[in-house]
Amino acid sequence: MENIYTNGDFGVIREYLEAGLLEEPVVFKLYQSTTAGDPTRGVAKTFVYISVASTAIISAIEQADIVYSGGIYKIGDIKLQTPRLLKEVDDTTQSPGDRVIWRGNEYRPVGKSASHYIGSYLLYDYVFRRV
Repeated sequence: MENIYTNGDFGVIREYLEAGLLEEPVVFKLYQSTTAGDPTRGVAKTFVYISVASTAIISAIEQADIVYSGGIYKIGDIKLQTPRLLKEVDDTTQSPGDRVIWRGNEYRPVGKSASHYIGSYLLYDYVFRRV
């Protein structure tokens, strides 16, 4: 596996490691499509996902973020950082967004994502809530 970090990245990465923000194994359930179902027969629509094993930096959401979110975030939500761009919930397309399985529990996205750089490495920040 090639090294994707530059020498300037290692100081920032060391700070993350010292803060306890280690990457953990996760499974991303990537949303693909929705089957229509059949309302006349009582068959609900079904969301189709593919599963991809990966890792992510996971931490508890901070209390200040909960307070300033205006009720969007709640205690128990998790912050997930990954280089993977994930689909968020989209009411206009009826997309339920991608899911993540972490420590045996499934989580759905909450709110909007943000992004930041660790050196030259782009990470996306998400908040997820247990389903």
